[in-house]
Amino acid sequence: MNVPAMLVTACLLAADVGAQQVDELLERQRAQCPFEAPTLTAADPAEVAWAADRLPLDANSRPHLVADLRRALRAMNEGGTAEHRRALLHLLHAALTHDVAIPIADLRFEPEGRTRIPWIALQARAATKDGRELFELFHRLDETTDAGWEAVGGALAIRGHGAFAIELRTHMQPTLRVHAGRRPADENEPKMGDEAPTPLPGFPPAPTCYWDRDKTSIVSAASVTGSWNHAKDCKVDPLRRDRAQLRWLAELTGERDPVGWAARFDACFRERDMAQFEAFAQDAELRARDALGAADAALRRRFKLPERLALPGLKVVYEDCRREADRKAQAMPERK
Repeated sequence: MNVPAMLVTACLLAADVGAQQVDELLERQRAQCPFEAPTLTAADPAEVAWAADRLPLDANSRPHLVADLRRALRAMNEGGTAEHRRALLHLLHAALTHDVAIPIADLRFEPEGRTRIPWIALQARAATKDGRELFELFHRLDETTDAGWEAVGGALAIRGHGAFAIELRTHMQPTLRVHAGRRPADENEPKMGDEAPTPLPGFPPAPTCYWDRDKTSIVSAASVTGSWNHAKDCKVDPLRRDRAQLRWLAELTGERDPVGWAARFDACFRERDMAQFEAFAQDAELRARDALGAADAALRRRFKLPERLALPGLKVVYEDCRREADRKAQAMPERK
């Protein structure tokens, strides 16, 4: 079963659709392919797209398929039509889905739209420990609009990239946020297919790629195919960026639980009576300063940072997330 078929099956089963309806839909999907045996080496972009759509699940263990996929990427990238660009999307999506290792040398082009998502994710996966190309890509991404910035930064942090570590710590402002009340839940509003690829005659259903954020706030590439293109996009905001940078710092200093370590810099006071808020905030600040001091010491040792290199200190911010009635009844203390 190819990848789109697997995704279709999963969606239908989740919707409790009968097995017969699943088989009928998959049969219609199989009948859509106009090529008897599509190949990656074909000149027709539609045939290449179908071949990528039906790439065997064991592609990574079959070197000739990997080589064909790399050649197809180069060939489709040289074409300038919408059909070639669509085939490129299918190729990148297939490589990412089947965990095919594409060297960064074969990814030195700039795709458009959502095709950039698997393109970025494949580079983050393929980068060597040196990570020079990945470091350059990181600087080309806009941290205010592109959630791929988080994926690439995370890949650099895991690799212990020295230049990235120094730049990150000397430019970041570690911030402790102490908030009263329940912070509004993070929301990733679904994009109901408004940015889904336009169907092309003779082509398989195109995947809609997007950046997904899991429960631990880690960003990774994901996709949906066919009519179930309710793809979500991660919001990019200052709070998200702060959290990501703290996780990276923890990764770079060897913390076993980077997500948990970063959580120390977000303290929530849930009591309605504000009498104990200042004591709560002072305790949270003490813990955050201790954690940051230990991390900075580990960072200096690991990357041999000179003592004269100044690292920004901790910034503390109070946030009032209480209901309006509670705010009126009792003012929130100001930080001294």
